[in-house]
Amino acid sequence: MKKYITSILLLAVTSFAAPQVGDKAVAFNLPDLLKQEKNIQMKDYDNKLVLFNVWASWCKGCKKEMPFFHKLGKKFAKDGFEVVAVNIDKKSKKAKGFLDKLDNKLDEKAKITFVYDKKKSLAKAYEAKAVPFSLLIKNGIIIKSYLGSFDKNNAHELVSDIKAALK
Repeated sequence: MKKYITSILLLAVTSFAAPQVGDKAVAFNLPDLLKQEKNIQMKDYDNKLVLFNVWASWCKGCKKEMPFFHKLGKKFAKDGFEVVAVNIDKKSKKAKGFLDKLDNKLDEKAKITFVYDKKKSLAKAYEAKAVPFSLLIKNGIIIKSYLGSFDKNNAHELVSDIKAALK
C-alpha cells in the first residue's frame, strides 16, 4: 500500500511540474500588445523556431535586450525564426510607451511580436522565477530555456543555439 501511495504522489508531482526542455510548449491564446483585437496563439508557431521572452516594462534588463532581439528577428526571419515577447505588466500602457521609444531608437518597427499577458499565465505555467525569462522553441517543442537578460557577455550563446536549431 505504501508503495502504491508513493507512486501516486510521484505521478501527481510530475504531472503538474513546469514544462522542461524536450516538452511540448504551453498552448496560449493572448492579445497582441499593439493590436489587442488580434490574438496570438502558440499554434501560430508550430512549424517555426521561436524565441519566447517574458518581460516587463519595469525590468531594465528586459528593455535593454529588446534591440538585440530585433536584430535576431531580422537576421534569421528568412530561416523561419521569430521572436515573441510576452509582456506581464499590470497595465499595457507602460509597455506600449516603451515600444514607442524602442521603435524610435531603432528607426523602424521592431521585428518582434509583442503579446500581452495581464494574468501572467505563461510565466506561471513555466514557473518563471524572474524576468526576463526566455524559451527557444522549435516546432512546438522546448529546446532551451534561459533565465536573465542577454548582453554582450552571453548573446553569442543564443545566436549559436539559434544557428544549431535552424540546421
